[in-house]
Amino acid sequence: MIREILSGMLWQGRLALRSGGMRVFAAHGYVDEGYRPSRVPFFSVVGPLGIHSEPERENGRTATSTVRVPGHLIGRPRGPGDSVPAGGALKLRLDGRAIVTLGGLPGGSFASAATGPALAAALDTQLAEALSGGLFQESSGAPLTDPLLLAALAAVTARWDAEGSRLAISADPGIPSLDFRSSVEVLPVTGSIAGALGLEPPERAQEGRTYLSKLRAPRAMAIDVQVDLWAGSQVDLAAIMDTVALAIPTRGQMVLRPSLLGADVPEGTTKLRLLARGEPTTPLSLAHLEASDQGQERARGGRVDLTPGASWLPDSGGLRLSGTGTATVRVHPTPVVPDSFHPDNPAPDGFALSLGLQVAAGATEGQTVPVVVLLAQGQPVVRLEVRYVLVDTRLFGEVVATATLAREGGTQVAQTRWRLLASRLEAGVLLHARLEAGEGVVWLSADGVPQPLLDAEATPAPPVAAPGLPVTGSDMLLTLGADTGTPLEFTVEHLHLVAEPVGPLDPALRRSVTPAPGVRPGDVILLGDCEDGYRIGKRRFQALALAVDGDEVTLSRPVEGSWVRGRTLVFQEECFFFQTQLRRKDDLLNHLYRCSVDYRVSALMEELNARMGARLVEKPLVDLVARGASRAAGGHPGTSVHEVDTAKRGAI
Repeated sequence: MIREILSGMLWQGRLALRSGGMRVFAAHGYVDEGYRPSRVPFFSVVGPLGIHSEPERENGRTATSTVRVPGHLIGRPRGPGDSVPAGGALKLRLDGRAIVTLGGLPGGSFASAATGPALAAALDTQLAEALSGGLFQESSGAPLTDPLLLAALAAVTARWDAEGSRLAISADPGIPSLDFRSSVEVLPVTGSIAGALGLEPPERAQEGRTYLSKLRAPRAMAIDVQVDLWAGSQVDLAAIMDTVALAIPTRGQMVLRPSLLGADVPEGTTKLRLLARGEPTTPLSLAHLEASDQGQERARGGRVDLTPGASWLPDSGGLRLSGTGTATVRVHPTPVVPDSFHPDNPAPDGFALSLGLQVAAGATEGQTVPVVVLLAQGQPVVRLEVRYVLVDTRLFGEVVATATLAREGGTQVAQTRWRLLASRLEAGVLLHARLEAGEGVVWLSADGVPQPLLDAEATPAPPVAAPGLPVTGSDMLLTLGADTGTPLEFTVEHLHLVAEPVGPLDPALRRSVTPAPGVRPGDVILLGDCEDGYRIGKRRFQALALAVDGDEVTLSRPVEGSWVRGRTLVFQEECFFFQTQLRRKDDLLNHLYRCSVDYRVSALMEELNARMGARLVEKPLVDLVARGASRAAGGHPGTSVHEVDTAKRGAI
């Protein structure tokens, strides 16, 4: 829990301080008073500086949950001398009712390592085909039509245990009804290969069980942490402290283990997708795309239109553009109903554009890759392209960023060029372009590092300044790629256009979200409304994680309400914190201005691993007792219960 508290404080600082207009880097700090950051402005978290028990606070209650283990058959181990005849059959009865016959199964000797996996795959395929083809039958021979049972049969699986050289067939976890039970049985049939598979008799056969999972009551603790802020001037430190007072005030709440939705969550669903890495959408986001969005942008839920040559890669690989393929998004559209809060120019002070870019190999000198352009009334607000140039014997991709600004009735163009090695673009780079309207300069950074303006090789010419007002407006069109074509295909992992000249995010922020594989069954999952990316609103939803499959998490109960991907934060815990001390520790000799803020975070220290308390009742037997009849001295009237031998009385 302490690790999550430190990471949560770091997450909040990385995101919140950027929105204040200061480019702030963040990391874990040191208690050493002689420590100095390598770059400023800098935000660090130090802790724990103290751990205190809170006996006056009521601890949380013990959490309990039921866990279903499906009924299954595990075959006897198969040796190199065992084999299965080809074309055999297998007849199964699932959940005590659903009967299916599988035929034409592959054969072979178990001396080959491929025989077992091939048989398991064939069983899985035929079970799925039987379910989709309506081949499951009742014991009477009539087709199986029960919708609940048919839905449950989709979870039936066959797996090959390579280590134990045996086959296992598992039923669904079961339905909480007395009419169904989770079980797998082998029935006789002509040409049966159950014996050859080791399933007749099996090594182990067991019906489905329900277990009680228990978590011990958490302990209320308080953890002291210290936040250090460094700046190169009093003015910079004052600007940072303004944002800290708003984002990390003297008291507030902080989320732990934050995650981001990979897709909108409709009401009633039991599954949600989480991003492997990403950044939250803020109120100033004009357009925001992540690799998993698959046709919908996050800032306002607009549509992403693709032309041939542009496609979303599977497994959240990003948006690939080749040839004449383009992807277009409408930005800041005029509302259908007049809205007095809709500004004609959404970014009068400037804007910031960041994207993850990876260009394919094979570039040659003179090629130009059009990456992105933002158009307003036909004129480019900002354009980003890569021009390949050969310097001596090394090939560079020159990133050219241009912006159009209005001044004194006309327009002028600001331009900045930065040469990056072609190999770096092929590996993938996080580019960030920031336009300050007052300066009229486009500032570039790559992977959070600003452009080296004094390096003549990287910066062949100084940035061209053009102070003025950005020509941003309503009904802008953002286009990735170009209809004139691109000589090299490229992939955009994410894109974020912000209506404020904010600096680049700390690259660690995108990697610090909790992906789906970081969620364990039994973890608490909370969804909360979030407008600024780090503070949670009043609307909440809570459930437990039952299973994780790739980037998808299955919840213990249906979701209440609908949740939009760009305005929702997923987290697992929430802490209360309050400021205990604020002090200055300036280093005037080195022109370093430092402010240290101490916080006390109040949290519940939980035991993360659930414990199996006891096996619950297997088969409830209900005995009717006539009214007025004499009752036994012990037990509840009218009910008798058979307990499993391994269950311990008093364990629950």
